[in-house]
Amino acid sequence: MKRVEQLLDYMHTNPKAAIQFSASDMVLNLHSDASYLSAAQGRSRLGGYFFLESMPKDGKPIFLNGNMAVTCAIIKIVTDAAAEADAEAGISALFINAKEAKPIQIIISE
Repeated sequence: MKRVEQLLDYMHTNPKAAIQFSASDMVLNLHSDASYLSAAQGRSRLGGYFFLESMPKDGKPIFLNGNMAVTCAIIKIVTDAAAEADAEAGISALFINAKEAKPIQIIISE
């Protein structure tokens, strides 16, 4: 609850705050992750963080331009083989996040 109060306080004291995205050599990046058997009924969770980042150049730091989207969901598939289940959760998360990234990539390129 404290974070909500802090956010509301910030919004009240900075009513004209804005995030600015500018055209540059930035590309869409995605960090994807999954956790195995972390939800009820033997299901797994997935997360994805989509952000713009400048093209890497030798010896120069990467410039982050802000996040574009965040994905958080439950993977509904339950696997019976424990050895393969963790890998399948990660692959499922990557597949779902890649489907989410495609429209963003098209919008950015247009």
